[in-house]
Amino acid sequence: MFIEKYFPKESSRYDSLSQLFRKLDWLSTLKPERWFGAWTMILAGNNVSIHLLNRWSYWDWTTFNILIFGIISLVSVFISIKPGFLHYDYSLQSSIFMFFKGIILFSFGTIPFGFDLNTFLFGLPYFIFFIVGHMIWSIKIDIKEKLTPSKKEMLPILSIIIVLTLFSTLLGYFNDDPMISTIAAVFLLFPIVILLFPVAIRHLQRARMHVIFIPAMFISVRFPWLLIMILSLFWILRYYNYFRFGKVRPSFKIDLPTDKKN
Repeated sequence: MFIEKYFPKESSRYDSLSQLFRKLDWLSTLKPERWFGAWTMILAGNNVSIHLLNRWSYWDWTTFNILIFGIISLVSVFISIKPGFLHYDYSLQSSIFMFFKGIILFSFGTIPFGFDLNTFLFGLPYFIFFIVGHMIWSIKIDIKEKLTPSKKEMLPILSIIIVLTLFSTLLGYFNDDPMISTIAAVFLLFPIVILLFPVAIRHLQRARMHVIFIPAMFISVRFPWLLIMILSLFWILRYYNYFRFGKVRPSFKIDLPTDKKN
C-alpha cells in the first residue's frame, strides 16, 4: 500500500493521522468487515429477480433505489448488533443454519420485486454457494502461528466444498444464469488447489478472500453502484486499520513460503 511509503509508522506524519483516525473507533465496533458478505447475499436476490425480468440487464445504474439501499442499511445495522448471525463454525448444524440465513438475506433483496417461486428456484445455486463460503471460512487456520489442519483433516470438508461448488455451477448453467455459474466455476479452482497441492496457509487464505471477492465483483457487473460501496468500505477499513493498529487489512496479501514453515 503506497500510504506505507509516504506515512511510515515511525514518522510524525503517521502519528498525526493516527490521532485523526481515532475518531473512527466507533466504526470498528460495528464489525463492518462482515458487511461485504451480507451485501453480496442481499443483492444476489435482487440480481436473480432482475435476471428473470431481463437476462441481458447489466451495468444498470437505475437498479439503485431508496428501498434496496434501506434494506442493505438495516441489515448492516442488524449484523453489527448481532455479529454472531454470520458466525462460521464447521458443523452440520451450522451449515444448515447458514443455508437458511442465506435464504433470508437473499429474500430481502427480492423485496422490491415481490414474491415469486421462480426466484427461489433460480436462487438455489446461490444458496449452495453461500454454504460453500461458510465452510471455507470454518476451516481453522492460525495465521499468527502459521498453522493449518493436515490434508487428512481437511479432506472431508474440501470434498464437500468441491462437490457443492460444482453443483452450484451446473445448476446455474441449467438455469441459464451466467452470474452464479461463472462465480462458482471460477472459485472451484481454489478448493481444488488446496486439495491437490501441499498444505499451505496461503492456499486457504486465497480461498477465504476470493469466496467473497469473486461473487461481489461479478454481481457488481449488474449493480455498478455496489462496486462503489465495496471499494469505499475496503479503503476506509485499510486506512483505519493502518493508522490505528499499523496493520494493512483487509488485504489480498498472503503468507509466502519464505515467511512460513509450511
